[in-house]
Amino acid sequence: MTDYSGLIEGVGSALVSILGLTKTFNFVKEGELGIKLRFGRARRDSNGEPQIIPPGFVMMIPWVDHLEKHHVRQQTIRFDNQRIMIRDGLIFNVNAAVIFRVNDIYRALFEIEDLNTSIADLSMGILRDVFTGRDHSNLNQTKKISALLLEELKEKAEQWGVDFLQFNIIDCAPTPETAQIIIAKAGVMMKAEALEEMARKRGIRLEELNPTLAAVLVGVPLVASTTQEPARGEKKTRAAAASASDDSDE
Repeated sequence: MTDYSGLIEGVGSALVSILGLTKTFNFVKEGELGIKLRFGRARRDSNGEPQIIPPGFVMMIPWVDHLEKHHVRQQTIRFDNQRIMIRDGLIFNVNAAVIFRVNDIYRALFEIEDLNTSIADLSMGILRDVFTGRDHSNLNQTKKISALLLEELKEKAEQWGVDFLQFNIIDCAPTPETAQIIIAKAGVMMKAEALEEMARKRGIRLEELNPTLAAVLVGVPLVASTTQEPARGEKKTRAAAASASDDSDE
């Protein structure tokens, strides 16, 4: 009977060696930075700061060391078709984008859970807070609003290890229902201003204007109320009914 125990041991040793060799070498890609963990703790330098590993090959102790990586390239998070109710109760569709870059991968990896989701949630909250405090008359100041959004985001995420580069309003447009309301309000305002100008030229106060005349000037349709004469046949019928009533009383 052939003894394969030696062959099996040899193959097993070879596999373990190959596996250990693959775990001995790791690498950090271009555009990434890494941190080596030994027994789950970040390796630190003599100053107690985490050792940041640049792109290239990294020597590891198998089953002891672990490499965590995070890219440091510029990233963009978009917020498309966000329906936001502003201060005067109107609803606008807002498109925005946050552009950022990680500058401290230790904080990004170990101090903030799911960095991108956290940034998206925080940015969306700031976006809604800023817009709900405004009315539709100044929403066209997109550069000013974008600067305010970026300032708020930097302040609230100061300790996140992230450089926030831009928080831009890409588009801000009213919903179809809101657009109709705005157009109607603008029409009323224009007519009111015209009425006020006419009163000023005539040297009278608005309170002194005839209400009917004022309504016509601002475009309010008047409804004429008329009393229609009864038809001839209807008159005879009513007269006959009245006569019958008198006879019955007698």
